[in-house]
Parts: sequence; C-alpha cells; structure tokens
Amino acid sequence: MSFVDLSVSGERREEIRVFLEEVEREHGVQVLYACESGSRAWGFASPDSDYDIRFIYQEKEASDFGGEGDTIELPIENDLDAGGWNVDKALGLLQKSNGALIEWLHSPIVYSEVDGFLDEWRGLAHKVLAEWNLVSHYRGHARQILEKKLKEASVTAKSYLYALRTTLCAEWVIRYRTHPPVPFEELLCLLSGEVRVAVDDLLSRKSGLGEKDLIDPIPVIDRFLRKHILSERPDDLSRMKEGGYPEVSSIRRRWTGRAARISDVASLNLRRVKRDDLLLFRSIAGSQAYGTSHSGSDVDYRGVFALPQQLLGGLESLDQVQDERGDDVCYELGKVLAMLQKNNPNMMELMYMPEDCVVHRYAVWDILKPEDFLSKKCELSFANYALGQVKKARGLNKKIVNPEPEERMGLIDFCYVLEGQGAKPLREWADERGIDLESAGLVKASHAPNTYGVYAGQAYRGVFSSKAADELICSSVGKEARPEAWMVANMDAYKKHCKAHKEYWSWVKHRNVDRYQTSQVAGYDAKNMMHTLRLLDVAEEIAREGLIRVRRPNVEFLMRVRSGEMDYNDLLDIAEQKMASVREAYAQCSLPEEPDFAKTNETLMEMRAFIG
Repeated sequence: MSFVDLSVSGERREEIRVFLEEVEREHGVQVLYACESGSRAWGFASPDSDYDIRFIYQEKEASDFGGEGDTIELPIENDLDAGGWNVDKALGLLQKSNGALIEWLHSPIVYSEVDGFLDEWRGLAHKVLAEWNLVSHYRGHARQILEKKLKEASVTAKSYLYALRTTLCAEWVIRYRTHPPVPFEELLCLLSGEVRVAVDDLLSRKSGLGEKDLIDPIPVIDRFLRKHILSERPDDLSRMKEGGYPEVSSIRRRWTGRAARISDVASLNLRRVKRDDLLLFRSIAGSQAYGTSHSGSDVDYRGVFALPQQLLGGLESLDQVQDERGDDVCYELGKVLAMLQKNNPNMMELMYMPEDCVVHRYAVWDILKPEDFLSKKCELSFANYALGQVKKARGLNKKIVNPEPEERMGLIDFCYVLEGQGAKPLREWADERGIDLESAGLVKASHAPNTYGVYAGQAYRGVFSSKAADELICSSVGKEARPEAWMVANMDAYKKHCKAHKEYWSWVKHRNVDRYQTSQVAGYDAKNMMHTLRLLDVAEEIAREGLIRVRRPNVEFLMRVRSGEMDYNDLLDIAEQKMASVREAYAQCSLPEEPDFAKTNETLMEMRAFIG
C-alpha cells in the first residue's frame, strides 16, 4: 500500500502564495482561507496530477452583490488549478452540508488562513451538519462513477479510487455521525477481508500509473460498491434545519465586514438591506401567515434591518425600504422598536410569526421579549386599525360604484360662460357662435377669482396654453375692446377630478383582480372586512390570554368572509359585538397601560450593541 506524501515543498508553497496574491490583486478580494483539494489531499495523486487549490474569499470593495458574482473560476496555469467561493456562497453551502466545502475546511494541506477562520468555520460545520445531505452527496457521486465509468471493459484506477472514497465517506457519516476524514488512508479502517486486500493492491498500482492509464475491472470492489451505494439510508440521519441557523449571520458579519464599508444611506435599497450583514429578521407575512391565503394570494414579506453604526446619528435617516407594490417591506430597527412602543399591530405580529413563515432570523432578534410590549394600548391600536379596514372597505365600494372614465377630462370641461341666470359649458358656447378658442383671448377679471372676460374678433393668444392644456393663458386687449362673455374656470373641481382619476386608474393598475371581482359580487371589500374581524379577535386575545396568534384558529369563518358569502350589514353587526367584547376585556385585564419606555430604549441599545 502506498500513499502520496501530503506535505508540499516549500518551493511549491511559495509559488502558490504568490499565485494567490495575484488573484487578490486582479479580483479585488481578500483570500481568507486556501487549501489543497482533490487527489493530493486524499493521498492518492498520480505523478501528473494538478494542484487543486481551493479558497474562500471576501470582496474588498463595497458593492450590491459583489462585483463578479459569488465564484472565481481561473484557467489552469501550469499545474495550478484554482477556484474559490465568496463568504456568502460558502456559508449558504455550509448550511446544506455541502461535501466539497466540508472537505476544503478539513483539508490536511492548508496554504493560507486568516487567524481564527478555520476554528470558527469548522465549528459551524459541525453544528449545522445535516447527515442526510452529506450521505446523499457522497452516494450521488459514487453512483455516477459506478454507472458511467466503471461499466467499461477497461477502467482507470482513478475512477475506482474516487468511487471507493465517496462510498466510504458516506459509510463514515452513517457509522460515526460526523464529517469523514479527508485523507483516504483514514477511511480504510472501514474495510476488511478481501475488499481491503484488493484496495491495498489498487493503491500500490495507482502510484505508478498516469491519470488515464487503464486497468481491468476488479469484481470484488465492484460488488462492494454496488452493495453500499444502493443500500437504504437510515431514517434517523439528521436533516437541515428549516429557517437556517442564527450563527451563520454572526459569522457572515465577522468575515465580510460589509456593513462597515457602507458610506451613505442612499446606497441602501431593498436588495441591499436584505443581505445578512444588515438583515436581522425576515418573514412571510399577510394571508400566508394568517392561514387565510388562497391560490391567487400574493406572498408578502416583512423584515427588519439595522443601519450600520457609522450612519446612526447623522443627518440622513432611513426608516424603511420596500418594493413598488409594498409586498416586500423592510423596517429599520429603530423604527420597529418605536412602533412596538406604540403597539403597532404589524410590528407586534412580527414577534409571533409562525416558525414555518420565518425565512431569516439573526440571533439578536431573540433579545426582543414579546411580553415586554403587550399593554392596554393594544385596545386602541388594534381596534383603530380594524376600523381603518372598514373605511378601506367603504373606500373600495366608492371606486366600484363610481368608476372614472378611461380618458381624463380637460380643463375646458370645467370652464363655463355666464349666460342669463345660469352658465353654459365653454365648448358649447363657442361652437354656437363659431368662435375659435385657439385665437380667442382671456383677460382676468379684477376682484373675481377664476373669472375671465372672453374676447374674439382678433388674433389673440388663445384660451389654453399650447404647452400645458391644463393652464389658462391671458392676452393683451385694447381699452376699447369689449368681452363677448364672462367665463368662470372651476379650478377646485378640475383638481379634484384629476386627483380622483389618477387614484382610480392607479388602483385599477395595481388591484388584485380576484379580490376586485369578489368585492363586486359581495358589494363590499371582503378582504378588508375579514381583516377587521381578525384584528378584533387578536385584540381580545391579547387582553384575555396575553399572547398573539398570528395563525388564526377560526380560518374557516374568515375564509367565508373573504369569499363574500356574508351580508355586509351582518358583518358590521358582528364587528360591533366584537368591539364591545374587546372593551370589556381591556377593562378587566391586568396589562400595563403602555410598554415601559425605558425598557424599550434599553432593548434597542442592547440590540445595537450586540450587532456592533
């Protein structure tokens, strides 16, 4: 049996060091860790094997998502085959127990390491180990080799050793419930009898063979591979934790330092604050969280981020960022605590989100204690919010009943000529008299707002500006000229129409079609009425039970309301009854009048100190 010496000569190490420095300069990165991967690290490299250099890096310059993506792939230079992943990608893969990354972190050949990197990352790899994923990774590779490269009349020793190594790695995880050793030699303790003899012989032959040299199949090894690759995995293997691991955010912050490189608030858009160096918490919200969603429901997200310390206290501030429709919103930590102090329903719900809705939680979020914020102010905040939903329902009714025309009216439609005891539309008046408004003239009347004399018979400047049709234009007229009539421009009505038209068609553009159609059938905004009743239920639970159930237990009833099955007046009666019950509950409850301001302030400072 023969293994390759896992040491690398000082001359080669110096060559690799210079090579990695050049990578840092050319790509604007810092290499945090570099190692040997592949056959040299495993201990069965051929004489002509490349050096497989793998590294983890961080970008030196601040950017939205890194300048070159999350991977650096380099062409083979001499016999140096190098590539790396940035911290974000590496941590994402580590949470999935990616086999390749785990091997990098435990390679016996380390070329460079920033102080403390390996200890922390190896500790995380152990903590988040998903045995099921790792066994799947190794057996998947072994199966591919078995099916594609070990069925030929002649095969390579390299293919056998690769299949054996991955198969034994899977068996190691199953037997010892930890990541397998990287050197192949340490895996051989899993073999015995004729299989061990055959593998020892293969290793002796491999040391003198090239990468592509062929050998005859080895039946005893073939049988061993098929038996273990195709066997069932134990059901008790650990799985990846849903929602991820809070420790990952802490490590990401330490090994990227991106928050410290943000120089101004203007660079913080929604995409940027959702990076883990700023993001503290993110959850699916709305109907998906309440349990009242249907096939056509949008998916809403609510999150919390923290401004970097160097931007706090400056003239620039940032309370929240969101997408165009408001489906994805992130609030700054300071605003969140201020809103919790006021018992804002949306913020209160964030602390009670169902675990299956939470997509990101940094450890600092656990400093928040929901019970510190429950108070009698919830009676007003939740109930008033509920009443606001009723107003929204009625507001939608107005839009349904009073649609705006597709084409907005012009200012001319709000101009009237005084005639007799009444007034006549300007356009109608001009048509009757054959007056061309483009060559007519206006003179503003003194002491009479929005009243004008209309002049004709000469080439005046016109009634409306050629540059802006919603502006009147005045002309100069001779002293002897007499107006044809007096015109009043109802500017207040025109502005009101323009606002209503804009709001209506903006609503049409962004409305949920299914929700609109349901509202047309029901005669009210059924979704808002559902939220009204939901909020009143939650308000009462806070007073009587001291908690918030985001996932509602009466989903069936709420869905009937949402579908528009119930009469609007009946729902208003139910809401009034619930309101009375809420008032009674808060009159009897022992909750404090409001959250302790000093404690809320202390919590905010503690969270900011934790973030650093």
